[in-house]
Amino acid sequence: MTRRGHLVTAGGVAAFLVAGTVFISGLGSLPLMEPDEGRNAEVAREMAERGSWLVPTLEGLPYLDKPAAYFDAVALSLRAFGNDAWAARLPSVVCGFATLALLYAFSLRVYEPVTAALVVIVAGTAPLFIAFSRIVIMDGALCACTTAAILAGFIAEAGAMPDRRWHAAGAAAAGLGTLVKGPVGTIVPALVLVAFFVADGRPRALRRVFAPVNVAIVLGLVLPWFLLLVRAHPEFARYGLVEESLNRFLTPAFHRGKPLWFFLPVFLATLMPWTVLLAPMAVAAWRERARLTSADRLLVAWALVVLVFFSLSRTKQPAYILSGVVAAAALVGRGLGYAWRRRDGRASHLVARTAIVLAGMALAGAAALGWLALRGSQDGPSAWLGLVWPQLVCALLLMALCGLLAWRERRVGFAVAAGCVVQIALFTVALPGAAAYARARSVEPLAESLARVPQQVEIAAYEGYPAGLSFYLDRTITLIGDDAHALPSNFVPYWLRRSAALPATIVSSAGREAWISSRGNEVLVLAPAAQREALASWLGDRGRVHPVGANWWGAFIAPRAGR
Repeated sequence: MTRRGHLVTAGGVAAFLVAGTVFISGLGSLPLMEPDEGRNAEVAREMAERGSWLVPTLEGLPYLDKPAAYFDAVALSLRAFGNDAWAARLPSVVCGFATLALLYAFSLRVYEPVTAALVVIVAGTAPLFIAFSRIVIMDGALCACTTAAILAGFIAEAGAMPDRRWHAAGAAAAGLGTLVKGPVGTIVPALVLVAFFVADGRPRALRRVFAPVNVAIVLGLVLPWFLLLVRAHPEFARYGLVEESLNRFLTPAFHRGKPLWFFLPVFLATLMPWTVLLAPMAVAAWRERARLTSADRLLVAWALVVLVFFSLSRTKQPAYILSGVVAAAALVGRGLGYAWRRRDGRASHLVARTAIVLAGMALAGAAALGWLALRGSQDGPSAWLGLVWPQLVCALLLMALCGLLAWRERRVGFAVAAGCVVQIALFTVALPGAAAYARARSVEPLAESLARVPQQVEIAAYEGYPAGLSFYLDRTITLIGDDAHALPSNFVPYWLRRSAALPATIVSSAGREAWISSRGNEVLVLAPAAQREALASWLGDRGRVHPVGANWWGAFIAPRAGR
């Protein structure tokens, strides 16, 4: 094997081992967190149980907030491996690795093996990317599709002659991204490629990017799904095109409005600690911008377009900028690779100086963490720190040591180690703390307390929704309230407002007495702690309200014949 072959093998294996550690370690030991993970896992469980691959449902209600593709993947995983948290998370892990594999292959093609490995390490340990590669949510799948579409568009024009097959592959990836999370799956890659080819002085390439055959590929993937869904639910035509897409971008209708500058601090925070390297690298790159390669300009355009585009949106969520964070991480990896090959160059000196900042941040973080752990309550929200603060403090001290060594020895490898040691520790030696943190934000304790409730006992939720309880108990529950406002869904209330009658799994406040009187089996009515008094007032002497799990109360109501 050639020296390059050894570098490709050794560097690639090491990089993917780092990513694998933070993606897979403890995947099934962390409970599903509310509301997203519990809801999405339950949607997939219902799809797997009913075989309804076109129309996702939540508690039997049509859940058309997002397309079905990601839920289908999770449902297939559940069918193959059972209703378990790790099986529900497996598609996100696969998509995370797919994104890294695409970045690695791209970097091998346009840079060299060391840089390719560093790109994988930096991207794979960026906090935002770790999160969405480990939880049951579709943003990791969207990121993989977006990455594939953008990189395919670049490669199509990278040779002496354009390769329309790569453009077709990019169009297919954009179409799949649309099936994962709607029009943004096509819009973002298109905007990135437009910005890149214009900035790169090759605007004519856009004729091939948007060639009729590529448009036909996207439409061929998306239109059949859309038309079949509209046939099943005609109201989705307006909801999908207007409410979920245009209104989400142009209005604060989804109550997630944030200031224009919101994504800049989010961007910097969710790339930490690599942000400390990104900032000086960006300044240095600007000064040497004439020497940037075409691939460098692609990554810059990618990060900036994502940041600007979603900053203009009236609805803002950190997940929106995931692919932009990945592009920025790739830029950091590119800078580290450049410094690695030139130990005595300016890039290496820049990394060494920056490593001092990493060391200082680590020491400050260790001191702050120790102070918080010693002062924190053992029963409050920060109780999980008591389980792991010694391990995390040790990891931060090791990070500081690596930073100091990187500065003293001018070794880029020490700076890389400083950048990822805490993330690795969080999912290995500090895993009990991560599990305690997740458990405090999960209905798993409630599900455990209800595990012995017989299947014939109906379960209803009063003015609240324990997201994930149905997944853990392998059954649907009834919602009692004036509408489905407690459900973490925008489409279900929209659909109910246009329905002639409430479905069986929704009981209005006016109809709750008739419903409870009609039950032929015992009913367990649950309510969040904030609704405890209201539940007790409604039930009166028909059932004693008692605690049934963390922040949840409940009462068993005997069937009508037994009252």
